[in-house]
Parts: sequence; C-alpha cells; structure tokens
Amino acid sequence: MKKLGQKGFTLIELLAVITIMGILLLVAIPAVSRTIENSRRDTFATVASEYLNAVRNAVLADNVECYTASRWTIASAIPDGTYYFPICTSASSCLDSKASDPGKFDKTAIVSSTKELMESGGRSSFGNAELEGYVTWTKTTSNTDPNNPKTTTTYKILLNDTGKHGFNGEKEASDLKRANVLTNLGSVQSNVKTGSTYCKVR
Repeated sequence: MKKLGQKGFTLIELLAVITIMGILLLVAIPAVSRTIENSRRDTFATVASEYLNAVRNAVLADNVECYTASRWTIASAIPDGTYYFPICTSASSCLDSKASDPGKFDKTAIVSSTKELMESGGRSSFGNAELEGYVTWTKTTSNTDPNNPKTTTTYKILLNDTGKHGFNGEKEASDLKRANVLTNLGSVQSNVKTGSTYCKVR
C-alpha cells in the first residue's frame, strides 16, 4: 500500500539526470578510445622491438644463415654488407619472394622461419591481424687497426599488418615507439626486399 506524501522523480529531474549522463558519455568515450588506441600502438611497437631483438640474438648466436656466394652461410661467416630477414605470420598474406631463385625462399619457408624466430608468433595488436615486413642488419668491419679489426652491426625493422597499421619505412630500435606507429597506411609494404641478401633461421 502506497504511503501518503511519498514522491517520485519529476520529469524535469529525470531529464536533468539524462542530460548529465549524456555529457559524461560524450567526454568519456573519446578519452577511452584514445587510451585504447595508444595501448594498441604501444603494443605494436613492442612486438616490432621483440622481432628486432629476436633477429639480433639469432645473429649473435649464429642461428641465422644467409644466401651468399651461391650457398647458405652462417651469420658469423658472411662478409660485410646489408642482410635481410623477411617476416610474415601467414602464407595467405605473405608475398612470394621468387622461389625459383634458391637464395630467395618462398612464402611457406618465410612463415616457417618467422615462427621459429618468434615461438609466440607475435601478431598485430590491431585486431590480431597478420604481420609482414622484414629486419635488415648491416655488417661493417673497420680495419683502422689491422691487428684488431672492429665489426659493428646496425639493425632496422619495417613491420606492417594486413589492416594497414604499422611503420612507414625502416626504423631503428630507438624509433620503435607509439608516435611512429601509423593507423592508416596508404598501402602495406611488402616483406619482399628486392636486391637484398636473404636470410633465415638455421
């Protein structure tokens, strides 16, 4: 039984509450969207860094071989130059790199080599899309002291996903950060690097 004198909300009070909630949503949704977008960019940059480090560690451990002088040669025995490790997480999104040339292995081999490099199979943070790209490293030996030659190696990565997110050009480790991850690339760059010396996990 309803008690006398008990009041409910008036129409004006309900409209005021709805208006306030609407304003809060208008402010909150863009802020949450920005946070999610920034988190995805940070994660993408982290995945790229993991690929770069994985190639660097594999080269240092001699777990990489490159096709030079008509044969596969381990990383420590290759001459000075720029070398290229293609990355692709799925054959369906991976371009074939001229399988007729024994030094340029096909997309099935690229995917297999990528999985061996990253056991977790690093994927894009944008909808778990497939990744493609490559890591390059340049080996340079300084002979200023013939008794103690010094070898330096620099590494760069280009990584995109099939949703057109990623880096616009090759990046060094110091450039793998949120600000350089683009979310609307004009076109996804290929993992095929013409004219380069191809490498893979041994």
